[in-house]
Amino acid sequence: MELREYWAIIRRRWWLPLAVTVVAFVASAAIGLRGAAAYRTDMRIAVSSVPISAPADQLHFDPVYYAALDSEYLADDMSEFMHSEAFAGEVRRELATGRNINVDVNTIVNSTRTKKTHRFIDVTVTTATPEDGQEIAGSISRLLSDPPRLGGYLKALTAYNTQMVVISPPDTHRANTIPGLVSEIGLRTLIGLLVGVALAFLLDYIDPAVRSRDEVEEMLRLPVLGEIPRTRRGAVA
Repeated sequence: MELREYWAIIRRRWWLPLAVTVVAFVASAAIGLRGAAAYRTDMRIAVSSVPISAPADQLHFDPVYYAALDSEYLADDMSEFMHSEAFAGEVRRELATGRNINVDVNTIVNSTRTKKTHRFIDVTVTTATPEDGQEIAGSISRLLSDPPRLGGYLKALTAYNTQMVVISPPDTHRANTIPGLVSEIGLRTLIGLLVGVALAFLLDYIDPAVRSRDEVEEMLRLPVLGEIPRTRRGAVA
C-alpha cells in the first residue's frame, strides 16, 4: 500500500482521529489541572525519644544511644502506621471535631504517602484542591505534635517517652511543574491521535465497501474495463 493510500484512509475518516485526539486532550488537561492528585502538600517531621536515667543495676547502659536507636525504630513504625486506617480515622475525627470537616477514611489513606530517612518522616498528601491538602496535612501535623493524642498507639511502638516535631510545615503546590504538565498533556494527546489513526485504519479494514479499481481487481481477480468518475455536486454527468 502506497503512502497516498494511507493518506486517503485517514482523509476519509478524519473525524475519528480528531475526535479521539480532542477527548484525550480534554481528559489529560482535566486530570492535570484538577485531577485527584493535582496538588501536593509536603511536610517533614522529626521523631525522637527522650533519654531516661540509667538503671542502677546497668553499669554500661547508655541512655542517649538507646534513645537515638529507639527513635529510628519509632520513625520506621510511624511511617507504616500513618498508612493505616486507624491513623486515618484519627485524622478524620480531628478534622470533624476541630474543623467541622468530613473526609472519608479511604481518601486520607489513599492520598497520604510517607518516606522515612533516619529519624525524619517526609509526609506527602496529594489532593484535588490545595485546601484539602492543607487541611489533611494540618491535621496530621497537629496529631503528631501532640503525642498524648496518640498515646495508645505509641505505647505499643516504643518503651520511651517520645516527641514528634514538625520541622517543615505543610507546603502546598502543584503536583507537576508547568513544563511537566505541558509535556504530560502533549504526550497523552499524541497517544490519543495515534489511537484515533489506528481506529481509522481498523474501520477501513473491516469496511466491505469498494472505492477504487485496484480494490476491485484485487478482490475479483479480473481486469476493470472502465470507470465512471465521481462528479462534483451540481455538475452534469
